[in-house]
Amino acid sequence: MVMGFVLLVAFVVVALNASTTAGSIVAGGLGAVSAALAGYVSHTFVRSQEAAAGHLRSYFDQPLELSRFLAAERLIADGKLSDEQRAEVLMTLVQAMVAGPPQPPVADAASIPAQPAGR
Repeated sequence: MVMGFVLLVAFVVVALNASTTAGSIVAGGLGAVSAALAGYVSHTFVRSQEAAAGHLRSYFDQPLELSRFLAAERLIADGKLSDEQRAEVLMTLVQAMVAGPPQPPVADAASIPAQPAGR
């Protein structure tokens, strides 16, 4: 991002100091292209970083999820449940394990309520 801004400023300086109109136009065009390219690279890097952070979060959430299932298993084993109650609780636990952890909500523009025009 910083490099794109530096290139943009450098090309503006070159465009202002150019001796011909064509040189100014070329320098200005190169500045715009370099700024757009820097923006694209920055955007790609941010998306890649978000994906990596999501994978890392799921990697570190897995032991916590497993500890919850083990705690539930211990509670079932120590509880004074009838065979029918135990089967029902185990079925619910297995369904929760198969479903996986809940996904964090993703905020997008469609889910954000619109503000009234007067504000």
